[in-house]
Amino acid sequence: VLAWLGSEKGIVATPHAQRSVARLLVRFVDGAPLNLIQLLDTVEQSLGTPVQTAVKREDEQAFALANGSNLMFCEDAARRIQRALDADKSIADFHVRLEHQESLHPHDAVAYASKGVEGGYGAERPKSR
Repeated sequence: VLAWLGSEKGIVATPHAQRSVARLLVRFVDGAPLNLIQLLDTVEQSLGTPVQTAVKREDEQAFALANGSNLMFCEDAARRIQRALDADKSIADFHVRLEHQESLHPHDAVAYASKGVEGGYGAERPKSR
């Protein structure tokens, strides 16, 4: 049993996986086109895990394996998104609120990241809801 549990076939899901939500405020430089698909792709690629709106039953184990091998704290996820958005020259400012909705604790874990523009989104600390 121990050998099976330690194998890829024995991994069904990670014990402490939780749903995560990222909320972004983005201000583009003047004249930059708004390309939401590109923005979403940038964020997904920075995290290494695409958004899954629906997973077929036969794909669940592969999806759980992919997520389970890419665990990170919400602070790590916020920093990854921050680096990716910082690298995009069409983005003048941004604010990210990353929330891991806990399944084991009576509170959620939350992290923030911003571009750091003086008087920008990071200074305003926008409300999330």
